[in-house]
Amino acid sequence: MEFLSNVAVIWFIAGVALLLLEFIIPGVFILFFGIGALVTALCVYLFEPSLAVQFLIFSITSVLSLILLRSYLLKKLYKMPDLVDDPDEEFIGETAYCLSNIQPDSDGKVEFKGTTWTASAGQEIIAGTKVKIIRKIGLILEVEAV
Repeated sequence: MEFLSNVAVIWFIAGVALLLLEFIIPGVFILFFGIGALVTALCVYLFEPSLAVQFLIFSITSVLSLILLRSYLLKKLYKMPDLVDDPDEEFIGETAYCLSNIQPDSDGKVEFKGTTWTASAGQEIIAGTKVKIIRKIGLILEVEAV
């Protein structure tokens, strides 16, 4: 256990532990304190600063890396593809199957992607007809016969 008497080794172990902790606790936050500890370990190994300077190095490098790198890393890690700007647009133009009669003054039911939806139409549509989705308003699909 003689190696634990070296302050640089303690900072290094703390840095590695913080980096590993980032995998357990999500949020891309603890990572920067791990970076600060590793930079401090390198500075202690090379220059042997006092304890106050070590904590100053740790604080400055942790906060700077947090400020400068966090938003960049979050954008890179959690970048989602832009599939559809409006989630309702994925319905428009798709084909559904009419389960019950739809009247202009009375809603009916259609099946779309394995789910039953309430549907309305400007004309009468008989059950069993394929319909095209014109738009989605809330949880109601507006359809027309194909």
